[in-house]
Amino acid sequence: MNWNKRLCAGLAGALLLGLLAGCSSPSPTPEASDSPAPAAAEDDIAYQTAGISRDTVIFTADGEDVVADEYLYWLLSAIAQAKNSGYLADDTAWEEEIDGTPTADYLKELALENTKLYAVAMSRIHEAGLTLSAEELESIETEMDSMGAMLEMYYGVTFQEYLDQQCISREAYQKLAYEIPQLVSDLQDKYIEEGEIATTDAGVREMIENEGIYSCKHILLMFPENEDGGAATDEQKAEVKAQADALLAELQGAEDPVAAFETAMNEKSQDGRDPETNELYAPQGYTFFSDGTMIDGSGSLMTAFVEAGAALGERELSQPVETDYGYHILLGQSADNEDTRAVYPNYAMNQRIDQWMLDAQVETASAYDTLDPKAFYDKLMELAQQWAEEKQAEAEAEAEAQASASPAAETESPAAGESPAESPAA
Repeated sequence: MNWNKRLCAGLAGALLLGLLAGCSSPSPTPEASDSPAPAAAEDDIAYQTAGISRDTVIFTADGEDVVADEYLYWLLSAIAQAKNSGYLADDTAWEEEIDGTPTADYLKELALENTKLYAVAMSRIHEAGLTLSAEELESIETEMDSMGAMLEMYYGVTFQEYLDQQCISREAYQKLAYEIPQLVSDLQDKYIEEGEIATTDAGVREMIENEGIYSCKHILLMFPENEDGGAATDEQKAEVKAQADALLAELQGAEDPVAAFETAMNEKSQDGRDPETNELYAPQGYTFFSDGTMIDGSGSLMTAFVEAGAALGERELSQPVETDYGYHILLGQSADNEDTRAVYPNYAMNQRIDQWMLDAQVETASAYDTLDPKAFYDKLMELAQQWAEEKQAEAEAEAEAQASASPAAETESPAAGESPAESPAA
């Protein structure tokens, strides 16, 4: 739903290859041509793995060059995705097909589609004449520094080692993970300001239908927690169910069931409340997608709750719904609300991006046609093993050096009962 998340998908993934000790440096701006790439630097991992320098043009989309530095990251991601899905279990699997397409072609096309997204976005950004402000660039640098500190703290790797594992330079990573999403955000703001993106009733209704958005309020009657902290017994659950059945019958018999629901919700619901005012945290209810994700991005709802809520029409009451928390009585309501309208611009921007992708004119270069995904991956695995062994050897050498060094203070410390003035060092 959120185009920013869509652009960043996969760019902050797990460490794929273990600890690598290689390093890379920013590459020059590539020329849009199909000519042989210049000699690669020694630290060019694209050249070490695929035999092409990182600034080699792989394809163009709407006139924007996509170079090896960007494309190989997504090719590696596609291979990892295939492996995680059960494909490519061994070398013979590379000779098979994925969804009816030869493995190599399938992976190359998947990587091309992922990389194309950024290229078509940059094409529109250039058309609009947008560039990053000094403040935006400074913010990006700060975010990247924070990410580097996090990687060292939690994974024991430097930012550069992490980037090497992804077969991407810092420059390309900054462009894909930070600069383009920020520029697309600026472009969206420009469209809104100029009236090209406007939130309309018809547009919101279309989004609700196309995206599967639902909304409901609920009354929660919680299961009691036993003294030992254990779950409620079957008997206790049955008691809560009986209370929920009685409350539902009361609501259904009211002259105005919706008004009665509102009163009962504010008085009886055991959903989260402000400890000072005792008011419900979410008296407006919850708006969510069919997978349970909250539209405001605050979390996810339990499956039973989602299924029951999605089945309700407006002003319709559900039967008591059991979750781990207790029994819920849900009231269906319109999904056209403040939260939904707040995300409509993202939806409209996504629609534009989808059309850009459909209309994009792509021309592959010879480097794309001759690229062998298996050879690239095998070489990267080979280098990964080599770099990991080098890093381990460095760590062992450092530990050995520390163990053999004995502090002077330890060898010259006073004997037991001897004052510093009486010691040999005095």
